Amino acid sequence: MNIQDAYEELCRTIAAYTAKNEAGLYRIPPESRRPLLLMGAPGIGKTAVVKQAAASCRVAFLSYAMTHHTRQSAIGLPVIRERSFQGTSYSVTEYTMSEIVGDILRTMEETGLEEGVLFLDEINCVSETLLPSMLRLLQFKSFGSHRLPDGWIIAAAGNPPGRCNRSAREFDLVTLDRVRLLALEPDLDAWRSYALKRTVHGAILSYLSLRPEHFYVSKRTEKGTEFVTPRSWEDLSKTLETYEALSLPADHRFFSQYLQCSEVCEGFSSYYRLYGSFTGHSGLDGLTGSGTLPEGFPVLTDAPADQQLCLAEYLVQNIHRQLGAWEDGRLLAESLGYFMDGLEALRPDFSGLEEACTDLLAKRNASIQKKKEFGLLSEREEARERLLAGRVKALASEARLRSLETAEHPKTGNGAEAPAGASAASVMRALAERFRSGTEQDALRLEAVFQGVLSFVPKVFGDGLASCLFFTGLLEHPETEAFLAGRMKAVYDRFISFT
Repeated sequence: MNIQDAYEELCRTIAAYTAKNEAGLYRIPPESRRPLLLMGAPGIGKTAVVKQAAASCRVAFLSYAMTHHTRQSAIGLPVIRERSFQGTSYSVTEYTMSEIVGDILRTMEETGLEEGVLFLDEINCVSETLLPSMLRLLQFKSFGSHRLPDGWIIAAAGNPPGRCNRSAREFDLVTLDRVRLLALEPDLDAWRSYALKRTVHGAILSYLSLRPEHFYVSKRTEKGTEFVTPRSWEDLSKTLETYEALSLPADHRFFSQYLQCSEVCEGFSSYYRLYGSFTGHSGLDGLTGSGTLPEGFPVLTDAPADQQLCLAEYLVQNIHRQLGAWEDGRLLAESLGYFMDGLEALRPDFSGLEEACTDLLAKRNASIQKKKEFGLLSEREEARERLLAGRVKALASEARLRSLETAEHPKTGNGAEAPAGASAASVMRALAERFRSGTEQDALRLEAVFQGVLSFVPKVFGDGLASCLFFTGLLEHPETEAFLAGRMKAVYDRFISFT
């Protein structure tokens, strides 16, 4: 099973395990909800996929690395209580609340969500003293005498015993009979879909298209174990983007810190140099910036395959980034409109504009922080929220300043004095509309870019593999496909014909 299959199965499981009947009772009682156990090599995305599924299903998410827990933290500390039985007093041992159960209750209280996923990582690496407690948890959904809330689902993950993790142990039949086992294997096609949403660096995506065997590597050599995992590529992408933004050098020594396999590191280092040769090319910048066709650009039909495919992927990833930025801007403009409506409802006369904006943003930020803490907020959503806050503050400040530039008491059409707040409100509305209009102008620019590449790509690559890869790569990105299908149907149909 690949990571995309696991995501879909997790979503189906959450839907089924949280479904209720007409009486409001869960259709599947807690004892019958077998936990999902994701088994796979390190770095293939087990934690990330569970977190994404919980966010998609709008349930809470709480994660624990079980290797960090002792029996006392999981079960609770023993305390002596005096109890009377048949008239005789006895000292008995009870347990304080489990740290994990306590965190679940806190999460429910702070998020307002009654349902969630408790994710237990490295479950087959727990200490011997915790094994009986883990078995009880898997079957009865309780730590000691403290049950998990009925709306909470257990998902767990572990590494196969052996070379991947020497501290991992085999699950016995008793344990396996209490879980739903999902055996995960690295799958580049499934990861690529995830990587597009996470805006993984274009050089990485294009390199793996050419060398799919380098996506996941784990082998023994004379120097020790060499490996590369999906996590390696994603972490490298995030740092590489920042290195480029800061104009820091990225060379073989840098790549080897992430790609701990000499063959993969050398291959990607060479490819990255080729990929970088297209960056800053004036003709290509004009093509991807405004749709202007480069003059005198060489025909590459007889060029080496890696050069053709590298250029095709460079163009694809460049356009994907622009479409992602445009979509973020469109959603930001939409959120700004909703914010304006809320601001007007709170202060119909738009009086105390900056103070009102600050109050609303503070409430919105508090909600966002809770969502982020409990895994319900993606990186892109958080970025948009921060941009929205900055945009609102700037608009409010500019609106106030512009309203002060008008007459202190402007006249209305019938000669009466209009409130100064009305002037600030109209200015802020106009500024917000200007921002929305800017996103539409950017959309028109992107339409010109698509028209340009529609002429450029077949001319430079012919009708070979590079052209097919280019048009297929563009349409595999949901935001790009939606833009073309919604705004440029004729061009969209032409793109389809090339795939």
